[in-house]
Amino acid sequence: MLAIHLTRFGEPEQSLKVVDVPEPPAPAAGQALIQVEYAPLDHHDLLLAQGIYPVRPELPSVIGNEGAGTVLAVGPDVTQVRPGDTVLLPFGTFAWAEQVLAEAAKLTVVDRSIGLDQAAMLRINPTTGGLLVESRDLPAGSWVVQNAANSGVGRSVIAFARERGLRTINIVRREEAVGELEELGADLVLVGSPTLATRVRAVIGDDPVPLGLDGVSGHATSLLLDVLTEGALLVIYGYMSGEPFTPDQNVLKAKNITTTEFWMYQDAYLPRHAALGAESARLVAEGRLTLPSAPVYKADDFAEALAYLRKNGKVLLDFNPHRT
Repeated sequence: MLAIHLTRFGEPEQSLKVVDVPEPPAPAAGQALIQVEYAPLDHHDLLLAQGIYPVRPELPSVIGNEGAGTVLAVGPDVTQVRPGDTVLLPFGTFAWAEQVLAEAAKLTVVDRSIGLDQAAMLRINPTTGGLLVESRDLPAGSWVVQNAANSGVGRSVIAFARERGLRTINIVRREEAVGELEELGADLVLVGSPTLATRVRAVIGDDPVPLGLDGVSGHATSLLLDVLTEGALLVIYGYMSGEPFTPDQNVLKAKNITTTEFWMYQDAYLPRHAALGAESARLVAEGRLTLPSAPVYKADDFAEALAYLRKNGKVLLDFNPHRT
């Protein structure tokens, strides 16, 4: 069967190879055999391939940090899933192969009404969004400010915040994104500019803003600091700008703002993954969360998919050999 192996840590164009490998054995007790349907190819996969991600498998190895599939068979005494179920692959089960074995108890079953392409993107960005919203215990009605609001994580933050009675201030780069995010339930959407804080205050008055979520870093952080209020928490989860996190220390001290870096696979977060994955699936099924679409490439066209990612962003790899 087809798989994509990381052969050495280094540049993905040289180190990731499409290979033919034996099919997995029949599932043992506690296991399920999964036909992988779709698996994203995203920038965090490239970080793993380059050896700068916290996860470093023994090589050569299949990689791929998330995906969705169909249960083909289950081992003895498995009751959590059954053949035909659509499931999200759990952390630690690499997705870039036509078939994989996974621990049945860690699989998340999702409603079949959800498209397989949307299901494949449920594990990382929506779970990250849910965890970020839970970074601080806030009373209903509290304001959360975020940049990268039109990303998969940003959209998920909007959905989870709304579920928990929180209100969101969303910074975007393009005017066209404003109406789209408002339709998803965003309370306030503004294009970033030096006057952002003034425009925010014109809407929310003197309300405190105790939580900020930074997926961009670099110069974009300053807009969040302008909006955050005394004693706020700023969570850094991404570096989309390619720039380091260099906040104005004087502003941090003046407002007594605490900063922390986020990684969803820290031990403290792992127990929440399954529940947030299931909640993400429910939000998608109910139309309350729509993840940005991504072009689809057959897995054996991996080189073309990687070239597209380099220029444009996330793609989906199709691992079902029977789909035309």
